[in-house]
Amino acid sequence: MRRMPFAAGRTAVAVVLAVAGFSAWAPPAAAQGTPEPGRTYTIGFSQIVDHPALNATRQGFLDGLKEAGFEEGKNLVLEYQNAQGDVGTARSIAERFIAGKVDLLAPCTTPVVLATIRAARDSGIPVVFGCVTNPVQAGVVETADQPTGSNVTGFYTVPPVGRNFDIFTAIAPGMKRVGTLYNSGESNSEALNKLAREEAEKRGMVWVEAPVTSSAEVLTAVQSLVGKVDALVTLQDNTVASAYEAIVKTAEEAGLPWFSFDVQAVERGAIAALAQDQYQNGVDWAKKAAVPVLLGADAGAIVPVEAEIFEIQLNADAAKAAGLAIPEAIRAKASRVHGG
Repeated sequence: MRRMPFAAGRTAVAVVLAVAGFSAWAPPAAAQGTPEPGRTYTIGFSQIVDHPALNATRQGFLDGLKEAGFEEGKNLVLEYQNAQGDVGTARSIAERFIAGKVDLLAPCTTPVVLATIRAARDSGIPVVFGCVTNPVQAGVVETADQPTGSNVTGFYTVPPVGRNFDIFTAIAPGMKRVGTLYNSGESNSEALNKLAREEAEKRGMVWVEAPVTSSAEVLTAVQSLVGKVDALVTLQDNTVASAYEAIVKTAEEAGLPWFSFDVQAVERGAIAALAQDQYQNGVDWAKKAAVPVLLGADAGAIVPVEAEIFEIQLNADAAKAAGLAIPEAIRAKASRVHGG
C-alpha cells in the first residue's frame, strides 16, 4: 500500500466531453476515452541520468498509463533511453524516436525536455514533458497557465522553497552559512538555485555555492564546503542526485547537517525534505497530460499541469548523527520518518 502524501497546490479540474447519436453508430474509441482496439501505441521515453527519483517517476508514468488502458505487452511499447548526463545524446535520442515515428515523446528532466522540444519542433509528434522544475524560468514554456499552441504540453512542479526553509531552520536553528551543490548547466537547477539563494538571503543567511558539471566532481565540491558552512542544502539536480553517496560520506565524516529539496535524498541520508511525491508525479503526468494526447487531444491545446501532491520525509538517524533533534510538530506532518 502506498503511503498517504501531504497535499498542496492548485485543484485540478477535469472536463469530460461526451458525444451521442441516434443510430447504431458510435464515436471512435479515442472520443470515448479508451485506447483504440487493435492498435499498439509507442512512446519514446528519455531521461538525463539514472537515479531513484527519476526511476520512481518513470514507474508511476507506466502505472498511470496502465490504469488508463495502455499496458506494456498488450497495446503499449515504451522505448526507454538514458542520455547518461549528456545533452547531445539527449538530442540524438529524440531524433531516433522521431525517425521511428513514435506516437508520443515523453522526455523526463529539463535538459532532455529542451533537447526534445527543439528536435521535434517540425515533426508533428506531440511532446508531453515531465520531471521539470519551474518550466517558465527553465525556458521550457513561455507561460504555464496557457496552452502552448504548438506540439508541446506536460507536467511540472514548482518546489515550495520557503516551506522547505521553514522545516530546515526549525530542525537546525543555527544555520547561518548554507552550502549547496548544483550543475549550472541544468537550467532547472540554475532556476531553483536562484530561488533558494533569494530565500536564504531574505532570512539573513549566507548562501555558498559549489557548482559542478558532472557527477565525478560532486565529491570534491562537497569537500570544499566543509569548514565553510553550517549545513548543506541540495536542490533537485540530476547531476548531484546521481552522486548522493559522496555527499552522505562527506557529511557524516564532518558532522555536517544535510537537507534537500528531494525526498529521495532523505532515505539516502539527508535529514529532511518537502517535495513532490515522485511516483505520484509519474502517475499524474501520465493520466493528466499523456493519456489525453494518446487519445487524440491536441497537445498544444492542453494547459501544462502543475503537481499537487507533496510530502515531507525525515531521517531521524541522520539528524541524530548531526547532533540535531526533529521537533514533534514536524514529525507529525511527515509521510515517512526513516530510522528512530
